[in-house]
Amino acid sequence: MFTHPQLPKGYLLNLKQTALLVIDMQNGFCSPKGSLGSNGVDVSMMQATIKPVSELIEAGRTAGILDIWTIQEHYPDDITRRRHRIVPHTLRYGSGPAALIGTWDAEIVDELKPLFHPPAEVIRKHRFSAFFDTRLDTLLRIKDIKTLIVCGVSTTLCVETTIRDAYQRDYDVIIATDAIATDSDEAHQASMRIAAKYFGACMKTSEIIELIEESRSAAVAVE
Repeated sequence: MFTHPQLPKGYLLNLKQTALLVIDMQNGFCSPKGSLGSNGVDVSMMQATIKPVSELIEAGRTAGILDIWTIQEHYPDDITRRRHRIVPHTLRYGSGPAALIGTWDAEIVDELKPLFHPPAEVIRKHRFSAFFDTRLDTLLRIKDIKTLIVCGVSTTLCVETTIRDAYQRDYDVIIATDAIATDSDEAHQASMRIAAKYFGACMKTSEIIELIEESRSAAVAVE
């Protein structure tokens, strides 16, 4: 029987009510040639999430879990940036916003493109949280999703704000700690400690896949 200190004894996923949320696995954030990497940001830890993210997607699809991908998109003529009196984060570092709409920078990284197709759902967003001004919450309610498995980048920005918003909307959240990263391990670990304390269950990819497989076996046995 699968056990984890942050989960109730005997806990299994309801696979039909579970979705995998893949956050911003795009060239601008994960590729050394993307906006962040080209401006001197260490993207190696974000690159390292590609393999566990792909493993989660494949395990989820085998078990019938819906995968939902977010795409961060910035507009070059975004007037809201000019309205700030305090310089916004998109203009503080490098040559400007990453993941400009319609560019290679905004595309899913090559390693994950073979998986980026239906039945995957796509949520396009313009702010950190996958819930802010998007159709995500509506989609989850339509699909009767109650549990979210979260992976992607970057830990302290888009991932953490999404986890917080998911919890505040009363979703159960499972956080794939080694399939999430930012440019600082210290920042990543601090964010994961907060997430584990307040917002969900923090687990390794291998543990989540074991939980998925055990939940699938149990569902098949009932059928």
